[in-house]
Amino acid sequence: RKGHFFRIFLRWRLSEKDPHSEQQSAMKKKSKGNSAVPRPLLPSAMKSLKRARRVTSEFHRINNKLGFAENSENGAKIKGKRGGGEAVLRRELLKLGGRTAYQEASELTTTRHRTSKWVFAIITQLGLRPSTNRHPLSLLEIGAVNTQLLSIPWLQVRAIDIQARHPRIEQTDFFDLKPASCYDVVVSSMVLNCLPSPSQRGQMLQLIREHLKIGGHAFIMIPRRCLECSPLFNFEIFSEILLALQLKVVATKQTPKVSFFCAQRMSTMEEAAPTPVHSDHPNRMLDRFKCQLQHMTTTDVHKLDNFSICFTAPGFYHGGNRLSC
Repeated sequence: RKGHFFRIFLRWRLSEKDPHSEQQSAMKKKSKGNSAVPRPLLPSAMKSLKRARRVTSEFHRINNKLGFAENSENGAKIKGKRGGGEAVLRRELLKLGGRTAYQEASELTTTRHRTSKWVFAIITQLGLRPSTNRHPLSLLEIGAVNTQLLSIPWLQVRAIDIQARHPRIEQTDFFDLKPASCYDVVVSSMVLNCLPSPSQRGQMLQLIREHLKIGGHAFIMIPRRCLECSPLFNFEIFSEILLALQLKVVATKQTPKVSFFCAQRMSTMEEAAPTPVHSDHPNRMLDRFKCQLQHMTTTDVHKLDNFSICFTAPGFYHGGNRLSC
């Protein structure tokens, strides 16, 4: 009888679910289900794509207004407007969460746009990807918000950002770098539209060109709204500006929100534009995009709907030294 009751008790214990083993099983299932999902660099409090887009738009609006207000000549016009003073703008930026909130939003939106994936695809498509045991391509990433490019073994990446959020991303202002024409690839994703003035955007494009080797490629991504909603700017004008810098557009892509450009640096204007152009000299071509006074003083320059790019002079200044075009 004792043996009979022992066997019944043993069957009951074996059939009963062990809470500890059940918890372990649930953890295994959870980890298995999340194995394909890439983890973010830092835990982000921002989960809503809609909120991320709103934060991005507001950051650009406030930051561009601030940059415009700091100009002594034009700042008085903004400060004189109700609610447009520099102190009010800084409070708005602080309430939004500042650059930290903007970077969190950027991390979320870049996972949606997959700009790095397009860079990989075009490099491979153009036959630039080095084979095994060959030297990796040198790449400068401006405004890096993730380590997707840094993780590629056939790329030698220098990733920079004005406020780095990862130890592998260098905290450096792009405008402080001295160009030496040493990079095979330069990537600028959603950075050009962050600059507050048309002349700064023009200077950034010129510096990108100067960082590239002859034959190197620039990957530039900007919001489609900059090209489609501004009376001062469009796809053709942007292509002509790149051409004036001897950057020949070799690939493009359009998504509902972002425009993608890949342009190759040419050694001569004849290579960049085999067909006759307005001028055979880059400096004269850049004269067509000189900054006009009305573009520099408009109080609406902060809006993407009035996005534009211009150049202060044929050639530009950086660190006190004039760099020839």
